[in-house]
Amino acid sequence: TAWHAYWRDVCAAHDATDSKDTLYPRLKRWCDEYFFLPWRREHRGIGGIFFDDLEVVSSDVSASSSGGSSSSDVADPEAFARAVADAFVESWRPIVERHRDEAFTEAQKSWQLARRGRYVEFNLMADRGVRFGLSPDAIERVMVSAPPVVAWEYNAADPLARLEDGSPEARLVGVLRTPRDWLREEVSQS
Repeated sequence: TAWHAYWRDVCAAHDATDSKDTLYPRLKRWCDEYFFLPWRREHRGIGGIFFDDLEVVSSDVSASSSGGSSSSDVADPEAFARAVADAFVESWRPIVERHRDEAFTEAQKSWQLARRGRYVEFNLMADRGVRFGLSPDAIERVMVSAPPVVAWEYNAADPLARLEDGSPEARLVGVLRTPRDWLREEVSQS
Protein backbone atom coordinates (compact mmCIF):
# COMPACT_ATOMS: atom_id res chain seq x y z
CA THR A 1 0.00 0.00 0.00
CA ALA A 2 2.99 2.34 0.36
CA TRP A 3 3.18 2.61 -3.44
CA HIS A 4 -0.45 3.74 -3.63
CA ALA A 5 0.05 6.20 -0.75
CA TYR A 6 3.04 7.65 -2.63
CA TRP A 7 0.89 8.32 -5.69
CA ARG A 8 -1.97 9.66 -3.57
CA ASP A 9 0.47 12.25 -2.22
CA VAL A 10 1.78 13.16 -5.69
CA CYS A 11 -1.81 13.67 -6.84
CA ALA A 12 -2.74 15.68 -3.74
CA ALA A 13 0.04 18.17 -4.45
CA HIS A 14 -1.63 18.96 -7.80
CA ASP A 15 -5.30 18.50 -6.86
CA ALA A 16 -7.18 21.74 -7.57
CA THR A 17 -10.11 20.83 -5.34
CA ASP A 18 -10.41 22.27 -1.84
CA SER A 19 -10.21 18.87 -0.17
CA LYS A 20 -7.03 17.79 -2.06
CA ASP A 21 -8.24 14.19 -1.99
CA THR A 22 -10.30 13.73 -5.16
CA LEU A 23 -7.65 13.43 -7.87
CA TYR A 24 -6.00 10.15 -6.79
CA PRO A 25 -9.28 8.18 -6.44
CA ARG A 26 -10.46 9.43 -9.85
CA LEU A 27 -7.19 8.56 -11.60
CA LYS A 28 -7.06 5.17 -9.87
CA ARG A 29 -10.63 4.40 -10.97
CA TRP A 30 -9.74 5.54 -14.51
CA CYS A 31 -6.76 3.15 -14.45
CA ASP A 32 -8.90 0.26 -13.22
CA GLU A 33 -11.51 0.91 -15.93
CA TYR A 34 -9.11 1.54 -18.82
CA PHE A 35 -6.65 -1.33 -18.29
CA PHE A 36 -9.23 -4.12 -18.43
CA LEU A 37 -9.05 -7.17 -20.70
CA PRO A 38 -12.72 -8.17 -21.12
CA TRP A 39 -11.86 -11.37 -23.00
CA ARG A 40 -9.87 -12.49 -19.91
CA ARG A 41 -12.19 -10.91 -17.33
CA GLU A 42 -9.17 -9.39 -15.64
CA HIS A 43 -7.26 -6.16 -15.30
CA ARG A 44 -3.77 -5.74 -16.68
CA GLY A 45 -2.28 -4.90 -13.29
CA ILE A 46 -3.05 -4.28 -9.64
CA GLY A 47 -3.92 -0.62 -10.13
CA GLY A 48 -2.22 2.70 -10.29
CA ILE A 49 -3.16 6.01 -11.81
CA PHE A 50 -3.98 6.83 -15.42
CA PHE A 51 -4.71 10.06 -17.23
CA ASP A 52 -4.46 11.53 -20.68
CA ASP A 53 -5.81 14.53 -22.54
CA LEU A 54 -5.28 16.90 -19.63
CA GLU A 55 -5.87 20.48 -20.64
CA VAL A 56 -6.92 23.69 -19.00
CA VAL A 57 -10.70 24.07 -19.25
CA SER A 58 -13.35 25.88 -17.27
CA SER A 59 -14.05 24.46 -13.83
CA ASP A 60 -17.63 23.49 -14.69
CA VAL A 61 -16.58 20.67 -17.03
CA SER A 62 -17.50 17.26 -15.67
CA ALA A 63 -15.47 14.07 -15.99
CA SER A 64 -14.68 13.02 -19.52
CA SER A 65 -16.75 10.40 -21.31
CA SER A 66 -13.80 8.00 -21.09
CA GLY A 67 -14.33 7.73 -17.35
CA GLY A 68 -11.34 9.82 -16.49
CA SER A 69 -10.66 12.95 -14.61
CA SER A 70 -11.82 16.37 -15.57
CA SER A 71 -8.74 18.44 -16.09
CA SER A 72 -10.35 21.03 -13.82
CA ASP A 73 -9.27 18.72 -10.96
CA VAL A 74 -5.61 19.44 -11.81
CA ALA A 75 -4.24 22.85 -10.91
CA ASP A 76 -1.62 22.82 -13.70
CA PRO A 77 -1.78 19.83 -16.09
CA GLU A 78 1.78 20.28 -17.39
CA ALA A 79 3.23 20.55 -13.88
CA PHE A 80 1.25 17.47 -12.86
CA ALA A 81 2.50 15.44 -15.86
CA ARG A 82 6.09 16.49 -15.06
CA ALA A 83 5.63 15.57 -11.38
CA VAL A 84 4.36 12.12 -12.36
CA ALA A 85 7.33 11.58 -14.68
CA ASP A 86 9.79 12.80 -12.06
CA ALA A 87 8.24 10.61 -9.33
CA PHE A 88 8.08 7.37 -11.31
CA VAL A 89 11.48 5.89 -10.41
CA GLU A 90 11.19 6.81 -6.73
CA SER A 91 7.79 5.13 -6.49
CA TRP A 92 9.28 1.82 -7.65
CA ARG A 93 12.70 1.98 -5.94
CA PRO A 94 11.59 0.46 -2.58
CA ILE A 95 9.82 -2.40 -4.31
CA VAL A 96 12.80 -3.20 -6.53
CA GLU A 97 15.26 -2.96 -3.62
CA ARG A 98 13.10 -5.27 -1.50
CA HIS A 99 12.84 -7.99 -4.17
CA ARG A 100 15.86 -7.71 -6.49
CA ASP A 101 17.94 -10.41 -4.81
CA GLU A 102 15.14 -12.93 -4.36
CA ALA A 103 15.54 -16.28 -6.07
CA PHE A 104 12.75 -17.49 -8.36
CA THR A 105 11.70 -20.82 -9.80
CA GLU A 106 11.12 -21.78 -13.44
CA ALA A 107 7.39 -21.89 -12.70
CA GLN A 108 7.52 -18.32 -11.40
CA LYS A 109 9.46 -17.22 -14.50
CA SER A 110 6.83 -18.87 -16.73
CA TRP A 111 4.13 -17.04 -14.79
CA GLN A 112 5.95 -13.72 -15.30
CA LEU A 113 6.22 -14.34 -19.05
CA ALA A 114 2.49 -15.11 -19.25
CA ARG A 115 1.69 -11.88 -17.37
CA ARG A 116 3.89 -10.00 -19.85
CA GLY A 117 1.81 -11.60 -22.59
CA ARG A 118 -1.26 -9.96 -21.05
CA TYR A 119 0.50 -6.60 -21.41
CA VAL A 120 1.05 -7.23 -25.13
CA GLU A 121 -2.56 -8.43 -25.53
CA PHE A 122 -3.87 -5.24 -23.98
CA ASN A 123 -1.66 -3.04 -26.16
CA LEU A 124 -2.66 -4.76 -29.38
CA MET A 125 -6.35 -5.30 -28.63
CA ALA A 126 -7.52 -2.52 -26.34
CA ASP A 127 -5.13 0.42 -26.05
CA ARG A 128 -6.76 3.21 -28.00
CA GLY A 129 -3.45 4.95 -28.71
CA VAL A 130 -1.96 1.81 -30.25
CA ARG A 131 -5.11 0.93 -32.19
CA PHE A 132 -5.27 4.49 -33.54
CA GLY A 133 -1.65 4.39 -34.71
CA LEU A 134 -1.51 0.77 -35.87
CA SER A 135 -0.66 0.58 -39.55
CA PRO A 136 1.79 -1.44 -41.65
CA ASP A 137 4.36 1.35 -41.54
CA ALA A 138 4.05 1.71 -37.74
CA ILE A 139 4.41 -1.91 -36.58
CA GLU A 140 7.92 -1.38 -35.20
CA ARG A 141 6.79 1.66 -33.20
CA VAL A 142 4.13 -0.48 -31.54
CA MET A 143 6.16 -3.65 -31.03
CA VAL A 144 9.22 -1.89 -29.60
CA SER A 145 7.12 -1.12 -26.49
CA ALA A 146 6.57 -4.85 -25.87
CA PRO A 147 8.70 -6.71 -23.32
CA PRO A 148 11.57 -8.54 -25.05
CA VAL A 149 10.36 -11.97 -23.87
CA VAL A 150 6.70 -12.96 -23.42
CA ALA A 151 4.71 -16.19 -23.46
CA TRP A 152 1.21 -17.44 -24.21
CA GLU A 153 -0.37 -20.85 -24.04
CA TYR A 154 -2.59 -21.53 -27.02
CA ASN A 155 -6.15 -22.41 -26.06
CA ALA A 156 -5.17 -22.58 -22.38
CA ALA A 157 -7.73 -23.36 -19.72
CA ASP A 158 -8.61 -20.85 -17.03
CA PRO A 159 -5.32 -20.06 -15.26
CA LEU A 160 -7.06 -20.32 -11.90
CA ALA A 161 -7.68 -24.01 -12.49
CA ARG A 162 -3.93 -24.67 -12.48
CA LEU A 163 -2.97 -22.45 -9.56
CA GLU A 164 -2.42 -23.71 -6.05
CA ASP A 165 -4.99 -22.27 -3.63
CA GLY A 166 -3.46 -19.45 -1.60
CA SER A 167 -0.36 -19.18 -3.82
CA PRO A 168 0.93 -15.69 -4.66
CA GLU A 169 -0.18 -16.26 -8.25
CA ALA A 170 -3.73 -17.22 -7.21
CA ARG A 171 -3.94 -14.16 -4.93
CA LEU A 172 -2.75 -11.96 -7.82
CA VAL A 173 -5.39 -13.31 -10.19
CA GLY A 174 -7.99 -12.59 -7.51
CA VAL A 175 -6.88 -8.94 -7.43
CA LEU A 176 -6.76 -8.76 -11.24
CA ARG A 177 -10.36 -9.94 -11.40
CA THR A 178 -11.60 -7.62 -8.63
CA PRO A 179 -9.62 -4.38 -8.22
CA ARG A 180 -8.94 -3.30 -4.66
CA ASP A 181 -8.98 0.05 -2.92
CA TRP A 182 -5.53 -0.36 -1.41
CA LEU A 183 -5.59 2.85 0.62
CA ARG A 184 -9.00 2.19 2.16
CA GLU A 185 -7.81 -1.30 3.14
CA GLU A 186 -4.70 0.23 4.71
CA VAL A 187 -6.86 2.51 6.88
CA SER A 188 -9.16 -0.32 7.96
CA GLN A 189 -6.19 -2.50 8.93
CA SER A 190 -4.59 0.23 11.11
